[in-house]
Amino acid sequence: MPPTPASADGTQMSEAPAQNSPSVTPAPPLDPAIREFVAQGLYKRYKMIRASMDSNDESAKSKDASLQENWESLPEHLKISTRAQADDIPRKLELIGCFMAKVDDGTTNGLQLVEKFTPEQLDYLGEVEHDRWVAERIKSGWQAAGQRDSSSQKTPFFTPYAELEQKWKDVDKFMVEGIFEILGLSGYKVFQKD
Repeated sequence: MPPTPASADGTQMSEAPAQNSPSVTPAPPLDPAIREFVAQGLYKRYKMIRASMDSNDESAKSKDASLQENWESLPEHLKISTRAQADDIPRKLELIGCFMAKVDDGTTNGLQLVEKFTPEQLDYLGEVEHDRWVAERIKSGWQAAGQRDSSSQKTPFFTPYAELEQKWKDVDKFMVEGIFEILGLSGYKVFQKD
């Protein structure tokens, strides 16, 4: 059973250790050399799932500031948010007893390569991502509202993960699931800790 995720304010809701690990130590920050590349990969992935959700509603797509043509046209506050999501990857991996390393890093010899999350890990990390996102949005001044409007920083999703519609849980899980592909394109892989 995975440890309980952090609450919206970032504090740990319980002191449960990470899977297969006696204690959780803070994960190192994302390598600055790949941060922008990873953030852009996350943005492309987000656009892909959101476009499929709104495929029949062109007006919804045109009103959503988070679905710009490209990274360069994305509003700066949304770029910052996506970079924060990228920076959180090492912490997410640490929570399930994994870490990322360069493919050519000799220190990974003999360690178990992880190529996908288990369904339980994926659901847990989807919840962790939602909690991280809520905390980040609150800290950056977003407000709760009945309708989503990323241009004016309003959202109806300041709710516990368990209460989200399944389609929004699936967005969080889809984003987490993409970690392997995006890290792979930047020369990194995920490994299980000893």
